[in-house]
Amino acid sequence: MKGTRWLWVSIGMVLALVVASLIGFATGALKPSLGLDLEGGVSVILQAPADTPDTVMQQALENIRSRVDAFGVGEPQIFVSGQNIEVQLPGLAKGSIEQRAKSQSCLIGADDVNFGCAADRSAAQSMLDDFHVTKQSQICLGSDALTLDNVCFASGKDAQTAIDSLIVSQGAAGATGATGATGATGAAGGQWCVKAGKSGASFGCFDTKADANAAKEGVTVVDNSQYCLAGAGATNLPCGFEDRDTAQAALDAITLKAFERQFCVLSSADVNLGCFLSQDEAQRKLQDTGQSRLLDLIGTTARLEEREVLEILQPGDPSSAAQALTCDSDPQTDTPDCDSEALANQDVWFIGQDGAKYHMGKVLVTGDMIKKATAVFQTSTTSVGGWEISFDLTKDGSGVFGDVTTQLVGKQLAIILDSVVISAPTVDSPITNGSGVITGSFTEQRAKDLATVLNAGALPVELQKLQTLTVSATLGQESLREGVIAGLVGLVLLFLYLLFYYRLLGVVAWLGMSIWAVLALALIAIAGIAFGYALTLAGIAGLVISLGVTADSYIVFFERLKDEVRHGKTARSAVQPAFKRAYRTIVAADMVTGIAAVVLYLTAVSSVRGFALTLGVATLLDLFVVYFFKRPTVFLIARSPRLVSLRGFGLESGVAGEEHEQAPTPVPVAGGAK
Repeated sequence: MKGTRWLWVSIGMVLALVVASLIGFATGALKPSLGLDLEGGVSVILQAPADTPDTVMQQALENIRSRVDAFGVGEPQIFVSGQNIEVQLPGLAKGSIEQRAKSQSCLIGADDVNFGCAADRSAAQSMLDDFHVTKQSQICLGSDALTLDNVCFASGKDAQTAIDSLIVSQGAAGATGATGATGATGAAGGQWCVKAGKSGASFGCFDTKADANAAKEGVTVVDNSQYCLAGAGATNLPCGFEDRDTAQAALDAITLKAFERQFCVLSSADVNLGCFLSQDEAQRKLQDTGQSRLLDLIGTTARLEEREVLEILQPGDPSSAAQALTCDSDPQTDTPDCDSEALANQDVWFIGQDGAKYHMGKVLVTGDMIKKATAVFQTSTTSVGGWEISFDLTKDGSGVFGDVTTQLVGKQLAIILDSVVISAPTVDSPITNGSGVITGSFTEQRAKDLATVLNAGALPVELQKLQTLTVSATLGQESLREGVIAGLVGLVLLFLYLLFYYRLLGVVAWLGMSIWAVLALALIAIAGIAFGYALTLAGIAGLVISLGVTADSYIVFFERLKDEVRHGKTARSAVQPAFKRAYRTIVAADMVTGIAAVVLYLTAVSSVRGFALTLGVATLLDLFVVYFFKRPTVFLIARSPRLVSLRGFGLESGVAGEEHEQAPTPVPVAGGAK
């Protein structure tokens, strides 16, 4: 017993690891992270311009990772390969809706729209009592001959003052208009233009003075005021009613309803994305957080900057068509001259969301000065409600923004996102409190998405989408099922072969390979927890191929044991020298496979690296199982006379030497001459 103690300790250690792994699998503590092709999801490859520095690529990767993390996607795989960034998002299509119990009273309007909830009925009733109809005044200028889009004021008096300030003046050949409060346009040489004062924006130009005067006299005041519902503690209150009676009818339709449950949307990483009163609302939220929206945000550069507006060419102006843009937002047309650093200190022409072309000065404020951005719904009574982005600046950014707004009082400051002007407000007074607002006719989704990318940071380089691949969860599950079946079939066939050829030793080999399989899956699960490794179909292929490597290790040992027995040794005396010689061969063979796996991992990309990693880890694990399980198990069997001599199945039956055929005894040839 003393001589076999360490053999039993070795086997016990291996079995303890197997039991711990099985407990981890059973309790869910160990669970391999599945890759894109097994779980379903989306993959996108982004390409940067040639010769982009490695540091810039790494910064782009980290910013993309921040955007992905904001969606709560489980186990994203994001890595750089040369000038490409590959983003794999397994499980993105596998969000779920969970029903939860919660008692609350909610304010429900027409079409079952929820305007807010409270924990008890009295609090909800107080919210409803506070609801009221409010008028949002918006007085605009209208004209059939001039471009007066979005020229609006808070009162009719301000609008009439603007009309009274309109003048007609002639532009000299090659002259351009000056900066104005609401827009500026260039006057073609010799044309008569209607302007907002001597140095104001031009709203249209004509060949004759009479036409320009007629257009000026045709400017009217248009009342675009609307009625809205307002109230403290409410969300998504409707706006845009044409008259007070219609708004009051909408208010009267709001009722109190009690709810005992809610439907919560969970991402694949079990992050709560919001709870809703109906399953239909939750389903819409689940779709909104799906693949298409995230794909739009992954490669968005989100380069935010602010510049002084020097001139604006409206779409209807003759000069607009002839004016070339410095850059646009399409990565396909990007050139090195469009680099943000190259343009930082230059005047530029960018397109605006309204179709106008903006001439602007150097960059005054950049997006990296923003500390936090939040999408909010603005419900001011002096202007039309809508979604906007409220932002807080860093300490340094606050000082810069204060200096810029102090210098530009009465002038326009354009807010540009990826070479597109999203708004160009006039600076009424210095802004020194370290915060600001970005407006620009945003939808709710657009405002929230913009806030997300601003918080994550702009990408330091323009990226172009080379490939987008979507794998459904159903296809991924089918791939996983087929991979598992392939592995089990290979294991069973191998067991039958070894059992037939090596008898009892075949059982040892099968137990060893089963132990190897359990420990291999445990290592893959630990790798997923430690550094985010996800098992792919290529990884499963590496495991299946590793079964052959493991089987070779057993066959090498068993055949060496046969050779020792053929030379006249007993099974017990042959085990130790056979293993010593066989193990050197096993180590050499596994080292070759391991080196090949390392080279493949370092030189390959994407799923091929998963194949190389599982092949390499499985090969090292083979050395561990062979030494700490197969060696002591066979040694112990060789020490048991009963197991050695078990008829038809024992150790001797598995390694018995083949009998060499004896040469036949010569037989005299009969016959001959008498």
